[in-house]
Amino acid sequence: GHDKLAIAVMTTKFWGAGGVKLTVAFASGTGAVYADKILSHMNAWGQFCNATFVAAAGGRGQIRISFGAGGYWSYLGTDILQIPANQPTMNLQGFNRSGIPESEYRRVVRHETGHCLGAVHEHARRAIVARLDQQKTIDYFGRTQGWSSEEVRQQVLTPMEESSLMGTPEAETDSVMTYSLPGSITIDGKAIPGGTDITEHDGAFLGKLY
Repeated sequence: GHDKLAIAVMTTKFWGAGGVKLTVAFASGTGAVYADKILSHMNAWGQFCNATFVAAAGGRGQIRISFGAGGYWSYLGTDILQIPANQPTMNLQGFNRSGIPESEYRRVVRHETGHCLGAVHEHARRAIVARLDQQKTIDYFGRTQGWSSEEVRQQVLTPMEESSLMGTPEAETDSVMTYSLPGSITIDGKAIPGGTDITEHDGAFLGKLY
């Protein structure tokens, strides 16, 4: 039903109800075509909530995007302000070159931007973590992301404390904030589809916050 809020936000990392406008800097040498495309996908959240992302003047962005090894990640909400100015706050491995399909911009850039707005991984909700086979999950993320077992425990297998979340009683498996997880690592063998774009629920939830 559409009355359910879809995603969870860390109450301590939230920018505040007035909305947020953040500046974005890209690693030096990023082509304008890629920078513009990434910004347009970040601003997809703006149709649902009062959040705006603008190119930083002179490379001094509050969000700083790099494209090197390490997969896709972003610091959460207001945490980005604590990161030293010479370090990235988001990584989009390989998104500064051609050949990345539009669907991946939609899925990955919008997901990582959700983190900038304070949205946590929806798959970190207890209901989803409980469905994962721990050892198979560690093996899978080791193979696909190069993560150590410790990193997999932190990123995927540690459920969020529900008390620190603003969100919903139920986890949403199609939220843009949910990873796609294969049936090979779940206890019941059923895949968790994961999100491919901002859902109506995702948008409605952040719209209530910002």
